[in-house]
Amino acid sequence: MNYADTTAPIYSELIREQGDVPGDVRRTAEEVLRDLSRVIQMPPAGLGPTGAPMQ
Repeated sequence: MNYADTTAPIYSELIREQGDVPGDVRRTAEEVLRDLSRVIQMPPAGLGPTGAPMQ
């Protein structure tokens, strides 16, 4: 998603000048999580490290 199309003009200008840094960070984080999920078995969201529901 390109936030330059949906936000204030100043943000659009910053994206043109600097690139979509938040978007790049988000995509990189998602890629890292996908890579880690192949190596580390993680419990589903809402469960603690032992698999028990989080309080």
